[in-house]
Amino acid sequence: MTDLATSKQRAELYLKSLKNFSKSVVRSKKGLLGIIFIVFFIILALAAPLLTKNDPVYDRNIAGQWAAPSWFKYFTPDISNENYATIQQPGFNNLDSLKEWNITKPENIEYTYNSTFGSPKSGPGSMELLIKRQDNAVPTGTTKVVITPVQFYYHPSTTPPPRFVVDIKVFARSIKNIIPTDIRVYIVDPQNNVSDSWGRFFQITEPTKEWKDPTPFIDSFDTGFRQLFATNIAELPDPVHVVFTGKGYYKLYIEIIFKDTNKTKDTFGTILNIDDLNFRIYGNTYGILGTDQEGRDIFSQLVYGARISLFVGLLSAILAVVIGLAVGLVAGFIGGAIDEVLMRLTDALLIIPTLPLLIVLIAILSPSIWNIILAIGVLGWMGFARTVRSQALTLKERTFVEAAKASGAGTFHIIFRHIMPNVMSLVYVTLATSVPNAIISEAALSFLGLFDPNIMSWGKMLRDAQQYVEKWWWIVPPGIAIAIISVSFILIGYAIDEILNPKLRQRL
Repeated sequence: MTDLATSKQRAELYLKSLKNFSKSVVRSKKGLLGIIFIVFFIILALAAPLLTKNDPVYDRNIAGQWAAPSWFKYFTPDISNENYATIQQPGFNNLDSLKEWNITKPENIEYTYNSTFGSPKSGPGSMELLIKRQDNAVPTGTTKVVITPVQFYYHPSTTPPPRFVVDIKVFARSIKNIIPTDIRVYIVDPQNNVSDSWGRFFQITEPTKEWKDPTPFIDSFDTGFRQLFATNIAELPDPVHVVFTGKGYYKLYIEIIFKDTNKTKDTFGTILNIDDLNFRIYGNTYGILGTDQEGRDIFSQLVYGARISLFVGLLSAILAVVIGLAVGLVAGFIGGAIDEVLMRLTDALLIIPTLPLLIVLIAILSPSIWNIILAIGVLGWMGFARTVRSQALTLKERTFVEAAKASGAGTFHIIFRHIMPNVMSLVYVTLATSVPNAIISEAALSFLGLFDPNIMSWGKMLRDAQQYVEKWWWIVPPGIAIAIISVSFILIGYAIDEILNPKLRQRL
């Protein structure tokens, strides 16, 4: 019971001391300002999934490449295009989704909604067309169905959008013998003009075994699609400049041509299902900070980058402080040959430039986030180890240490119970001031191309911005964020130093 009571009293005393220490830090203007900024970045990091729905690394082409921020359109009229999808329910997941389409068809073709059959992408539900000719019936010849969206796309600018995509998937089944079918897709401009160089994307002469995509993909970025607009092999024009000729309404037309010309007296028929049907226009403005070279959301990179900077900074600083504390305590208290070996190792690492050594280590280990943390932590302890050693050399000559030795206390007991508590003030200050160095080191490595490809950090953002397009709204936010979070930890370190160092402590 006595040991339990003593442990409880120690815990209460420690908590009380920690509470008083925290109050002292908050009362410091420097410490309070640093805490406010750090709390802001912590909230930003934790709330990242709530602030943005986009993944900073893997969600590509959510808008045009190098799209400007949405608010930028108020200052530059030519940059006014935003992402637009003409269809709200492209997957035909319910019966009401058919109301988004106008269907023009002859009487011999049945048009319905299939609630159970759909593509793997969107699940059950599709538009279904049925054409059938019974035995001994006369061939119906060429029959055409035209599908257009109820809502057309209005393009507000003379500048074409960066990209457009038409999504469509088809599945064809036969009724004994299939009727050959062509499916053509067109975009008609405000003057009802359409390019004759493209349009045929599906030729169905037999039942399909799976949902079929257009050949080539109807995507202005797709090389095969661009070749449809080329007048020679060497030329690959951008289809957006051909299709989007100015302001006005642009109409999507899907023509389905059934060619029932076989005079064989047999049953012919085709069941054609259409799913994932959409007309998407990618804008040159997007979100709060626009997009990067791969069409990824820069704002999502900024908020998720806060996680990486805090994670790398804190773990690397903790690792460096723990190593430095252990080396300094052992070298200072034990002395002798151990001290010589540890200090010569420390000196050897101190004289080697840190950044080149970091680059070599990361290049050898591979640039994963854990290797970056390990390298920064392992190369950041030397200065702190020397400081702790000097304190340990002083403390081991004190009377309370001599008394502990006289009572039979062991070496590690004295180090952990008597020496280490007296150097903890150095630990707190060094930990706070080491985080900025770790954050900046990670940013420098990422800027030089040594980054984990599975994460997005502020340093990688700066590298991409410098390497591809130097847009100020892409460069300034991560640069300011690195500066603010670094200064915040330094301010807290100064505040802790003023509280724990009697020579700097302000007395009221």
